[in-house]
Amino acid sequence: MNPEKQLRELVPYNQLCMIVGKLLGDGNISIEKGRQPRFRFSHCLKDKEWVFWCYEQLKDHVELSFPKYRKVIDQRLKAGYSESYYTQSKVGEISTLLREVWYPKGKKVLPVEFVNAHFSPLTLAWWYQDDGSLTISNSTIRKVILSTNSFSNQENKKLIEILFANLHLSFSLDNQNRLVIYDQKQILYFLSLVREFIHPCMSRKINIPKNKPPSFQLNQRTTITLPLTIPVTLPTKDLRQILSYLPELLSQLQNRVTYHHFFKHKFFLENTDCTRKSYQIQLEQNELRLLYECRQITGLSMNQITELCYILQRNKNRNNNRNNNLIKEQKIAYQFFIRN
Repeated sequence: MNPEKQLRELVPYNQLCMIVGKLLGDGNISIEKGRQPRFRFSHCLKDKEWVFWCYEQLKDHVELSFPKYRKVIDQRLKAGYSESYYTQSKVGEISTLLREVWYPKGKKVLPVEFVNAHFSPLTLAWWYQDDGSLTISNSTIRKVILSTNSFSNQENKKLIEILFANLHLSFSLDNQNRLVIYDQKQILYFLSLVREFIHPCMSRKINIPKNKPPSFQLNQRTTITLPLTIPVTLPTKDLRQILSYLPELLSQLQNRVTYHHFFKHKFFLENTDCTRKSYQIQLEQNELRLLYECRQITGLSMNQITELCYILQRNKNRNNNRNNNLIKEQKIAYQFFIRN
């Protein structure tokens, strides 16, 4: 039987996602001449809680040993030594199958189909906690990095394809062969995907600066630029009507499921090819506050947020028209029934 199929029969899906995340990160399979393979991983002393958490999640499926403390003398380090906790599995069928999938010729490779089949936000979160980092400078998010030094340039390009296909994340490669996102909209979406799976000891990887809200002037004049496909006859009236959906939009963006739906359906990708027109209107403080809160969650521009409000308005109008037509049809059917 195919080793990938065997693994799927022996290990639950979520635990396989965790193992894939770990092997993309700091996990590995021991390959020693004359010895059976073992699945293993270790982390530095400050991430001790993460080691124990991973152990608890996987111990019943990979038969891991209880994590042990290790101190290694290394004169290259400032302290002269390193401290870590490590664990490894017992010899068994799972580790043997993992070696066949990830080390088919004794060297680690990226098993593209297997990774693609087990790539979820949980997989990404485990990988990120092992080998990822969030760069912030001057209270501004700059980038998210996933270190992929153990894979080739071509394998990393395959990982980029997997990330986009499964989670709609657009990574690129930097000059150190690492996967990187620079776009703030993408970074905020990335953090939203992994947040629920982040262990408290790894909170540094999702903590973003909370900037003080700006002071909004009364009846502040604002320019909003929209595609010509959005009908605007009376700018102030029409745009205020569209922005009346801001409370509903904010509520949906605060909901993880609907936020991800918006992102995956490309509502966050600004269409630069369409013809646009700018409108100047005066916004009230509450409208400006709601726009600011939506921007903090998504990284979207004021124009894009207004477009999302228009989508909500359009969908609601369609549903109302559909319901009205249904009511009319029911009335006609009822009158026909009465007459006959």
